[in-house]
Amino acid sequence: MTRAGKIATAIIKGMIDNRCRINDREVEKIPFKGPALIIFNHTRFLEVPLLYTHLIPRPVSGLAKAESWNIPLYGFLARQWHGVPIKRGTADMNAFRKISEVLKQGRILLLAPEGTRNITGVLKKAYPGIITMALQNNVPIIPVAHYGSENFWKNMKRFRRTDFTIRVGKPFYIEPGEERISGKVRKDLLFSIMVQLAKLLPEEYRGEYSDIESADEKYLRFLEEGTYSLESPEPVWQK
Repeated sequence: MTRAGKIATAIIKGMIDNRCRINDREVEKIPFKGPALIIFNHTRFLEVPLLYTHLIPRPVSGLAKAESWNIPLYGFLARQWHGVPIKRGTADMNAFRKISEVLKQGRILLLAPEGTRNITGVLKKAYPGIITMALQNNVPIIPVAHYGSENFWKNMKRFRRTDFTIRVGKPFYIEPGEERISGKVRKDLLFSIMVQLAKLLPEEYRGEYSDIESADEKYLRFLEEGTYSLESPEPVWQK
């Protein structure tokens, strides 16, 4: 990151922290070393810079729509924050190759399986690209849920700070064994992955994934939760 990028990041973090009361205690569960995929629910613009700035100094990259690179401020931040452009609605093989490169560098990749912002905060149907990414690169998935940002603009108008909560679930690998990933298996697998995100949210935010009891987790291998610190950056869990 350039000096200008560091200054911009510090300013953005300061502005967010000034306007939000952030409960980020569970972020310490996320390792300081990758590679890993972090999946998160995508509500408003706020959670991307908030999550990024609160995950520093972890080496973090993120998926972003390719059009963002054409917008001066967004494009600048995307480049500074090691963003990976992806063309939505297509099988973007260039993006998948870049994702593999990023993960091989030991970085943590942030992505929103819903694919687009959802201003209500209630989970919408996700896309299955996360399955391909995890299997191709043999990396764990870490579910990170947040809530509160849907109230940001309403609170801004009333000169109130917004309560923003971040919750972190157990990391897991996808392990289908010798079974072929058919369309049905992929559908069931995506549901069970998204349920791991839904479990971290209050019930009213679970939306498409409210029926958490019906999730079949036989293809997921959960890892032990661990606590991470700058003094001891090695992950407590290992594959």
